[in-house]
Amino acid sequence: MKIENAYVARTLFIVVTTSLIPFAAQAHHSRQEFAQDVEVMEGVFESVNWTNPHPTFDLTVTGEDGSEETWEIQAFGSLYTLTRGGVSGDSFEPGQQVTIAGQASTRRDNILLANNVLLPGGREVILNGGAEPYFNESAEAGGQAHWAATQDDVVDASAENLGLFRVWSQPHRSAGTTALEGAISIHLPWNEASLAGRAEWNPLDDPDMQCMAKGMPAVMITPHPITLIEDGSNIRIHAHEYDVERTIYIDNELPEERPPSTVGYSVGRWEGETLVVETDDIAWNYFFFGFGLGDSVEVVERITLSEDQSRLDYSAVFTDSDTFTEPATIDRFWLALGETPEPYSCTPDG
Repeated sequence: MKIENAYVARTLFIVVTTSLIPFAAQAHHSRQEFAQDVEVMEGVFESVNWTNPHPTFDLTVTGEDGSEETWEIQAFGSLYTLTRGGVSGDSFEPGQQVTIAGQASTRRDNILLANNVLLPGGREVILNGGAEPYFNESAEAGGQAHWAATQDDVVDASAENLGLFRVWSQPHRSAGTTALEGAISIHLPWNEASLAGRAEWNPLDDPDMQCMAKGMPAVMITPHPITLIEDGSNIRIHAHEYDVERTIYIDNELPEERPPSTVGYSVGRWEGETLVVETDDIAWNYFFFGFGLGDSVEVVERITLSEDQSRLDYSAVFTDSDTFTEPATIDRFWLALGETPEPYSCTPDG
């Protein structure tokens, strides 16, 4: 069932520097429990569960001795990232004979993280927005080729004249896949204490897998769209993964009542054409992949709209002496692609 293969799935939608490099095979939800070597298996779909945080399939595999065993197949992508790449749940049906390439769990029996599926008739579908075809020269849906967007794909934002207040979409899954380099990059200089704590982390405890929403600043990193909404003199940001909302209070004092919030409390001001946002009071400071943030973490963001209103540039610096050896940074941008995101409903992993 297993094969030797030098293939490494392109699973990362962020470019990571310094101490995060050992974890570069992980993305979106925790992937730390899965092996790096690719396993290819054939079987029959018994059921299809097309839901967040990622679709799953029950696959019956028949061994050489005629014995049968059931595997849980986890698609790498979420419903949005799969749909964005043209992958539909209608492509998968119980009773299909399929071949799957992915990585087996090193912590749980009979669980495979699927990147590529070969359907009846030789049709390949990629279940990881950052991956390339595995079985064929091209795939009918999914992967980099179907996910990437360029400046040619944007709407006529100038004519719509919505300014900041629209849906903003990530152009592609990782930097350098199109002429629009640097779609998102991250610098996370973890200190020794953070790395030691992460080494003790059990990836099966990842809050993502239990449908617990992200907080700041991780909520601004995901490949899902965001929507900026005018709210009187303030601005709301709706992050469509987990439908998280945060309010930026423009030149106003913060509310007197400030219960603990995973997105903290944000105050914004305009510096020319750039919106500068300062956020603190971030509660329950889980970041991602087993890393946390200190109680005193502060985030400073800069958001700038392009002159033609088609692109939103973003940078963030988050200072946390408990976690990093120096300030950490995020640099990314979104494009006005005219998407209409669906509500994010999530079913926790069992």
